[in-house]
Amino acid sequence: MAKPSASVPQDLASQLLEAEVAFWLQNLKGKKFQAMLSEEVGYFLDRFEHIRLRDAVSEKKVKATAQRYAVEMEIGGAIPELFGEIANRIFEFPASRTTKVGEVVSDSIATEFIEKIFEKEGVLDHAVTNIRNSTPFRHFLSDVIFTVLKGYVFEQNNLMKFSTVASSTRKVREWLSSKAPDLSEGLEDRVRNLMESGVKSSLEMVDETLDNEQYRETAMNSALAFWDVVREWPLTAYRDYVTEQDLQEFMVLGYEFWLEFRNTDYLKSCIDLGVDFFFEKYGEQSLQDLLDDIGVTREMIMDELDNYIPDLAALIIKEGVAESFLRRNLQRFYSSKKVQDLLAS
Repeated sequence: MAKPSASVPQDLASQLLEAEVAFWLQNLKGKKFQAMLSEEVGYFLDRFEHIRLRDAVSEKKVKATAQRYAVEMEIGGAIPELFGEIANRIFEFPASRTTKVGEVVSDSIATEFIEKIFEKEGVLDHAVTNIRNSTPFRHFLSDVIFTVLKGYVFEQNNLMKFSTVASSTRKVREWLSSKAPDLSEGLEDRVRNLMESGVKSSLEMVDETLDNEQYRETAMNSALAFWDVVREWPLTAYRDYVTEQDLQEFMVLGYEFWLEFRNTDYLKSCIDLGVDFFFEKYGEQSLQDLLDDIGVTREMIMDELDNYIPDLAALIIKEGVAESFLRRNLQRFYSSKKVQDLLAS
């Protein structure tokens, strides 16, 4: 019996290659592809119940990826430029002129937010208490009062309109500065200390005010009344306070802050801490448990696949990407020695 010529296996491999390419291209179209996708993804999701997160991906690799994209990845110059262009579009968005604040923020949300702020021992109480008890804040207030008082006494007082009084006052100040600098500085320090003592005593009334339920109810009612006014404002009302340049500069400042913050050891530690907690919570659970906890259902996955994948498949077929991919990879298979030997036998 004559042996088949060397070209026979090659010809047969070429025919099989063409047949398989045609088969897959046909199955990448329309409802055939959607049915195949639904079946294969469904099978894959069924296996999720038996795969632990820790078995699917290592904690170390997740940390490395998070660090790489949050800290190490270079951010191109197009990003801040894009932010600026988006800020311009937001600032000029026509719908902002016709949309009221109350249409974006509901009355129930606004009311809950205001009530949360004014609740006893809540955010407002802690903020006011911590600020007023801080030494820098008391220094700041005493300096403001001292500066205003000094300006009033030496510059705004009606007596200073008379040249003789102004001249005498100036000479006193010059004498204190040149002949008795210690006395001048000590006098100013004593006045400042007196001011700070007065500020401290005045701030103690804040505690009594915060403990007064009548004040709290009155302040909250005033805030709610103010909301009734604000809710009718158009969204463009923010233009009275923020210019287009302000918006751009705030976005640039935020971007510059991120560039600095991303290089801090604190952020790197926070990333590692977050990944550690994530694996501590879900590492021994199945991938399906993880999806259930974050609210991702099989139906949601299939809907999104049906929404995007068929169009993508049609595009790669139209552009010849799918056929080229299939031919490159199947060609290597059918040209392999093992397949050639099987076809020759």
